[in-house]
Amino acid sequence: MEVLELSRQIMTYLNAFQGSKPALHNSEIVIIRGISRTKLKPEDFQQKLKDLLNDLNIKEVYLNSKRAEVLTKEVDRQIKLATGIDDEYQGLSGVEMMKQTFEQSGFVADYIVGEYENVAAYVVMWMDQSGAGPMFVETMIIKTDSIEE
Repeated sequence: MEVLELSRQIMTYLNAFQGSKPALHNSEIVIIRGISRTKLKPEDFQQKLKDLLNDLNIKEVYLNSKRAEVLTKEVDRQIKLATGIDDEYQGLSGVEMMKQTFEQSGFVADYIVGEYENVAAYVVMWMDQSGAGPMFVETMIIKTDSIEE
């Protein structure tokens, strides 16, 4: 599957496609951010993310699994190749650090990792802890052709 198509499906599912903007886009990687027209309670984020994977037939990759570690290492490598930037938020601990940064800034955040055919999908949702304002969505879809099962 093409990275742009999967990112479109995810953003549409979360009602965040309209007005969304790519932060990075090439044939191997799409990172896209948007504002969802749907408002969820923070305690419903994880279930919505699981429903998303289930409804789009994306296999969940459990965060504490070896597969998540392998995928995330390859994703970090691909992003570094595409941007030339050595990001401080590398690896699974980096993903968790990013979530904690959101939370320290007054946001509630949750994320999930999935795999579909030859791509990895990372989906993050966040909103103000007070419930005011919109819910934000970011997807990161990366081709993983070079990774072994």
